[in-house]
Amino acid sequence: MGSTFKYIEDGAMFPCGGTRCHHCERDDIPIYNFRGKIVNPERAKNPQLATDEPEVSELCADCILSGNIRKGDDEISRIHAIAKVRSPDLEIAIENYHAIPHIPLMMQDADWPMCCDDWCEFTGIPQDYDASALVPSNHQYWDHGPAKWGFDFELRPESLREVSAFRCLECDQMYFIWQPT
Repeated sequence: MGSTFKYIEDGAMFPCGGTRCHHCERDDIPIYNFRGKIVNPERAKNPQLATDEPEVSELCADCILSGNIRKGDDEISRIHAIAKVRSPDLEIAIENYHAIPHIPLMMQDADWPMCCDDWCEFTGIPQDYDASALVPSNHQYWDHGPAKWGFDFELRPESLREVSAFRCLECDQMYFIWQPT
C-alpha cells in the first residue's frame, strides 16, 4: 500500500510536471494529474477563480485527498459499473476512487481493477519490452472485469505506458490493463 495514495505504490508514483497545484496554488511540492472539479470554491486558495473555473487537472496530494475535488461524471459512471458488481459498499468504493490521481495511462476510458471488495493498487508499468512480454503470464488480464487474454502475440506495446500493472491489497492477485494507442 502506498504511503501517499493508498492505491498507488510509492515506486509507481510520478509527478505530472506541473508547477502549481490548481487548488491550493502551492508550488513547492509534487503535482499529479487529476482531472476533476472543485466542490466548494471557498476552500480553494483563490475562491473567485475556483468559482469561475472549477475544473482542475494538476493537484498536490493533499488537495486530491482533501475531499474537495471530484472526478467527472463520465469517469465515475464507468467506474460505478465495476464497483456495483464488486463492492459491498458502493458509496465507499466511489469515495475511495475520488482519492486516486490519474497516474496510470487511461486513454480509452476509466478502468481500474477491483478485487476482494476494494480497488487494487497500481504497481507500475513494465521496465522494458522484455518485461512487458511477460506480463500476461504473470498477471490476470483486466478489461472492466477479469478477462481472458485472448491474443496470440507477445505484449510489446508502442509505449510501455500502455500497460498498467495492479495488485490486490488483500489477496495479492496481480492484474494488468492494456490500453493500446
